[in-house]
Amino acid sequence: MPIFRKPLLAAAVLLASLTLQGQAAAGSYPDKPIRLITPYAAGGLSDILARTLAQDLSERLGQSVIVENRTGAGGIIGTDFVAKSRPDGYTLALASQGLASVNTTLYPNLPYNTLKDFTPISLIAKFSLVLVTNPAQPIKTVADLVDRAKKNPSALNYGSAGNASTAHLTMEMLKDRTGMPIMHIPYKGESLAFTELLGGRIDATFATVGGALPLIQSGKVRPIAVADNARSALMPDVPTVEESGVKDFNVFGWYAILAPANVPPEVTDRLSKALMDIGRSEKFREAMRVRGMEAVGSAPEETTRVIRDETERWGAIIKKVGITAD
Repeated sequence: MPIFRKPLLAAAVLLASLTLQGQAAAGSYPDKPIRLITPYAAGGLSDILARTLAQDLSERLGQSVIVENRTGAGGIIGTDFVAKSRPDGYTLALASQGLASVNTTLYPNLPYNTLKDFTPISLIAKFSLVLVTNPAQPIKTVADLVDRAKKNPSALNYGSAGNASTAHLTMEMLKDRTGMPIMHIPYKGESLAFTELLGGRIDATFATVGGALPLIQSGKVRPIAVADNARSALMPDVPTVEESGVKDFNVFGWYAILAPANVPPEVTDRLSKALMDIGRSEKFREAMRVRGMEAVGSAPEETTRVIRDETERWGAIIKKVGITAD
């Protein structure tokens, strides 16, 4: 045998060996604990979602699913950690639309590309936003808000949970559709925006249904429209923004499970089926409902489509308005 063929033969044997090992590993998946990386601080809604999901996923896979909080840089550090992890299905990420779609445009030097560096597995939950005002003000509908803003240019302002948050982007989308002049004031979290709204220092805010519901039920804030394409089951008397006269207005927040790119198809399939099963389970659905969210389970293809569509939609708003990262 010519000498130059020996390295090629050795490489071929090694490649075949690694392929067989990968197939065997995928076939027995999972045979060790799985890490679910959540790039959010412990104790918040996202963390509670991760731990609820981890318990249900562990029951279905027969292996421990350990939640690991890796915070920093607005969630980018934890998300990037998963992107660069071994693509074997043992390291997963919980990612919101902000991390998976909005950041693609917001950060030109983002260290990961969601659609290239990840394998989207499944959407797991979505949540609606509700536009609320202070009941002491005469703003009872979307039309009232738009009309008052146009009659008093630069006089009205709105708060959000932070720059480029879902609440911020949703109101900018409403401004774009209606031509309403209203100034943005970002806060570090939704609760601070509520405090300012109750104090009369801002005129309106888009808030998560789960976060706003106690204030709505106590009469401290007035709900005027839901941003989703359907009314919320938790407040069926509140119309949607589209019902209020703004066409094709459908905004919702969401969370998805992502794995590193090039995870074996068998592993992707196993995870996807387990997550879709969880999304259909009454136990998980109820756990999400009491927190103002809706359980979701979707195939990888559908998850990829949502991420791509949301990246395009919010990218257009960010560029048009000129939103930049803090």
